[in-house]
Amino acid sequence: MTRREWKIRATARLAGSEAPALVAGMLLCHVLGIDKVAFVAHGEEEIPSRDEDTLESLLARRLAGEPVAYILGKREFYGRDFLVNRHTLIPRPETEHLVEAALDFFRGQEQIRFLDLGTGSGCIAVTLAAERPLWRGTAVDVSPLALETAKSNAERLGAAERMTFLYADFTKPLPLEAQSFDLVVSNPPYISEEEYAALDAGVRNFEPRSALVPGPEGLEHPRAVEAAARALLKEGGLFLMEHGHLQGEACRALCPDAYWKDVRTGRDLAGKDRFLFAVRRLCV
Repeated sequence: MTRREWKIRATARLAGSEAPALVAGMLLCHVLGIDKVAFVAHGEEEIPSRDEDTLESLLARRLAGEPVAYILGKREFYGRDFLVNRHTLIPRPETEHLVEAALDFFRGQEQIRFLDLGTGSGCIAVTLAAERPLWRGTAVDVSPLALETAKSNAERLGAAERMTFLYADFTKPLPLEAQSFDLVVSNPPYISEEEYAALDAGVRNFEPRSALVPGPEGLEHPRAVEAAARALLKEGGLFLMEHGHLQGEACRALCPDAYWKDVRTGRDLAGKDRFLFAVRRLCV
């Protein structure tokens, strides 16, 4: 079977799922180790039988609802490919707003220390270290397998020497020096039990539940992240935290005036509330 024939047939089998032609092309290029240009230029080449078997296996996984990122083992975030697996969430475009807000706030400041709570694949922390080579970061996660993935991404993307990885539960006191960070950033679990039940099956069946649901309310981990940020940020330090699009007011309420100023909600490209922005007041 030629490359072009396989893509046509795979697209037909994927009909009804998201972007069937695009996904078929991605699977084909992934298995054959080619790019889109090579596919277009050499679409009439025959696919080796061993590669046909591999393609059929990957196609079956997609037909079963598995996210494409897990099948390919990677997902793009802020212009870089990050390794992902069933122990990490798949990075979303909305999370890039945290990176943009941090880079903008510290524009012109060459050296800062940052802390990423619940790092997962490391997409936030590694991106910050890659974008700002003089920044130094600590990435925390309670999953050792997720932390290994974050380490691998840091090594692949040339940021490992500027980062520390800490296996710890951020809902408990962390073994870190108080008021020692300029930036605390987090994309914690924030989905309530009720919201989780309504999620797409591809998320519920494949992405780690513990990285999505902190408890019945959905605010259990955001509350813990605020407490950690309060303890670990320097005066004038920045706190950024992603949250659900209906949690803007509730997350702002987590930041009492005695400790925080300039508390506001950042929105995503769809105009939905997406992340908390707050600056640490004079430490009391």
